[in-house]
Amino acid sequence: MRAGDVFKLTVTSRTSGDLLLFDVNSQGKARQIFPNEFARKITPLAPDVPLTLPDEYYGFDFEASGEGENVLVAFVISDAIDLSGVAPKSRGLKVELNARDAPGDIVARLQNTWTDDLDRRGIRWSVGTLRYRVE
Repeated sequence: MRAGDVFKLTVTSRTSGDLLLFDVNSQGKARQIFPNEFARKITPLAPDVPLTLPDEYYGFDFEASGEGENVLVAFVISDAIDLSGVAPKSRGLKVELNARDAPGDIVARLQNTWTDDLDRRGIRWSVGTLRYRVE
């Protein structure tokens, strides 16, 4: 992409769950781009059903900025886990996070044991990445 290009993202998962999406730039800064304060309707992903962001409810588009190699990091969390302490839905799109700490805090929370039913098991989650370049 070129700086200033407007774009949308389409995410598809083999498993159902809540989407948590970060954009990590070449300077080691991350931004939580979903969920965010503009996402009025947050629908969990269904298996193999594409979700396009931003949708018509956002009222704006994503715009490429900066230069260099970036990475999109997508977490799909199948269990109902409270991540408000590490990834609040109200986090602003302009908030820059340390790219090591933010995902690391989330992974640390997701590596806990699930105890909300009779089975003691790991929390069900997956992660995917996509590299892209802004010129």
